[in-house]
Amino acid sequence: MKYQHLFFDLDHTLWDFESNAKTCIEELYSAFDFAQLGVGEVSDFYAQFTIANRHYWALLESKVIPAEEVRRKRFQAAFAGLGISIEETLGITINDAFLELLPQKSQLIDGALTILEYLQPHYQLHIISNGWYEVQIKKMKSAAIEHFFESITTNETANARKPDSAIFEHALRVSAASLQHSLMIGDSYEADIKGAMNVQLDAVFYNPEQQNIPEKPTFEVAHLMELKGFL
Repeated sequence: MKYQHLFFDLDHTLWDFESNAKTCIEELYSAFDFAQLGVGEVSDFYAQFTIANRHYWALLESKVIPAEEVRRKRFQAAFAGLGISIEETLGITINDAFLELLPQKSQLIDGALTILEYLQPHYQLHIISNGWYEVQIKKMKSAAIEHFFESITTNETANARKPDSAIFEHALRVSAASLQHSLMIGDSYEADIKGAMNVQLDAVFYNPEQQNIPEKPTFEVAHLMELKGFL
């Protein structure tokens, strides 16, 4: 068996960030009376939140902003996308409530539980995530998948963030995994795939949206169950 250790990204790869975040936004819409603030449909706000969240996470992963900037700015930016101005303090308060709610949600990507159950008897499974450690642990417990994983590496534990080589090297080190017997599985071409390729770590690009990418990884799948084709 070529691979012994499988390193998974968490958000968007196993844990369904989009579905869980949408549920949280619906709850926040009521709790903070977004309608009174001028928001029409909750779906409109969620669309703007998605744009703002991806924007700030891209800046974070490119080392343009610190992690705290994501927390401070994304909700204020989501409201601004609808032409609504709110105080930064309100944006932070809503974000704190979002981070309290989000890890309590349990929706997984289609096929995630089944593929983890299939893989666990044959491989040592690990997580490499750019998310905050405490939040990621709570998500995994809520979704009842924490028992599948032998190690969890985040930017806090590694003092580095994907695609930095240091976070992959840290994960390999703490799991006592060799490079040639390890495989990275993730949905972000920039963070997961390019990061893995930078350290010569084989990688699976989970690509349900069939994005065009400049350089082909070791494997590419559109559904997690396709991993059974080579694992």
